[in-house]
Amino acid sequence: MNSPSPLLIVLALLWTVAAGTALIASIALSVRGKRREAEFAAWNPFGTGFLIAASAAIASYVVAAVAADHFSPSGAAFSVLWPTMAATALSYVVGRRTPSWSWWAGAVFAAVGAGLYGSLPM
Repeated sequence: MNSPSPLLIVLALLWTVAAGTALIASIALSVRGKRREAEFAAWNPFGTGFLIAASAAIASYVVAAVAADHFSPSGAAFSVLWPTMAATALSYVVGRRTPSWSWWAGAVFAAVGAGLYGSLPM
């Protein structure tokens, strides 16, 4: 088994930190929004943009895993669900501050994360 490039590992680590931060922020903002700000709905991981982000993550993971020659359905489950959920969390957090947040930005974030995870041997 070939070991992954250190640059690839660093990029995957940075993406994971950004995704985790977005997830924690979305939960915190969702709880705070329920208490104080009635105009904002709570974060729903299966809400707006989920299907687009999931499709982008699936496509990106399949391409990266097949190119690296280590595709597995069990690895695909985590490598697709986590980036999709992180993308919806990021869209929720940034969308609250920036109303002009593009619908495709979350899908790109999910695709990048799934592509990074797909290229790493897990």
